[in-house]
Amino acid sequence: MLALIGAAYGYYLFHKPHQSVSDLSPAFTLQSQMLVNSFEKDENAANKLYLGKIIEVSGIVSEKSKDEKGKLNITLQGADMAGIGCVFEQASQTKAATLAEGQKVTIKGICTGILLDVVLVDCVVTN
Repeated sequence: MLALIGAAYGYYLFHKPHQSVSDLSPAFTLQSQMLVNSFEKDENAANKLYLGKIIEVSGIVSEKSKDEKGKLNITLQGADMAGIGCVFEQASQTKAATLAEGQKVTIKGICTGILLDVVLVDCVVTN
């Protein structure tokens, strides 16, 4: 009986609808340089503060590309060599595709930490 309940709950979690961040309030609102500087200064402290949270970031578009799955990626200028990589949710890709390199933009997404850039997923353009 417990195995059946566990399997049903797992099925529910796997198939539950995805909630868009566009309707949710950000935990933090900051400039792209400030977010990158936080991670470069102390990655562990920045992870504790930002990881898994909805963040609204303002910055300048430095690059646009698509990944192997066809999802739009936009990189915002950060500090030094690092920036902010934004992966857009499916519903927001049309609006994000209109952005041009050099354009100032505000983007909201969920922070997943830093690789080469700080990464935000499920992003939406807010302005």
